[in-house]
Amino acid sequence: MFLGYAGKPLDEVTRQDLDGFREYLVLQRHYSKNSLYTTVRGLTCLFRSFGLSIAEGLEAPRRPERLPHYLNEDEMHRLLESVHDSPRDSAIVHVLGFGGLRVSELCHLEVNDIEFERNLLHIRSGKGDRDREVVLEDRSRAAIDRYLTERALTGEVRARLFPVGAVTVERVVRRAAQRAGIPRRVTPHMLRHTLATTLLSRGCDIRYIQKLLGHASVATTQIYTHVDTTALRAAYQRAKPQY
Repeated sequence: MFLGYAGKPLDEVTRQDLDGFREYLVLQRHYSKNSLYTTVRGLTCLFRSFGLSIAEGLEAPRRPERLPHYLNEDEMHRLLESVHDSPRDSAIVHVLGFGGLRVSELCHLEVNDIEFERNLLHIRSGKGDRDREVVLEDRSRAAIDRYLTERALTGEVRARLFPVGAVTVERVVRRAAQRAGIPRRVTPHMLRHTLATTLLSRGCDIRYIQKLLGHASVATTQIYTHVDTTALRAAYQRAKPQY
């Protein structure tokens, strides 16, 4: 898109071309701050990869910090109940809801990644190419056992635990939410937010939540401290001044 806008090869691009393109994206294409941020960073990397410095220092807008959307515990209970009749869907929603996995991590899970003796899931090469271990909660373990038993009865033998893609997982969660009577749009990533928010509200140390979710920095996990208004209210009630 940029090359079409500039109408010249990369090594002839000027700073004015870059500034004009940024204005074009805002005024003509109505780019959001998030989209503009991604585009500016992409252009910077593009020129840098060709050894050109013209895009260095090109300012990207600050991305707005949005609080994550999550389900309350009653909604999560209804969501889990809504997939009970499907062993595969039930196992998928349980692992997402109790393990906090990203969709890509769920889709790449293999049966051999389950350590049944210690009830652990081994997440291989998660975001940032980091491995981690996730506790396999009792109900999640039961859901996986039921799913694998059904799969064995059909004679299906596959290395992957859930041989599906991200689109299928999103569809499973969306339809489960509809059956559960949840009017909002529910995504697999929302279940990850739900787990983190619930753990924090129940007193779990934020450093353990960081480790569970696979965040490189606790600063990423700290967004959930802004979501947990219940804990905020309780802390305020304990410490409010007695004027």
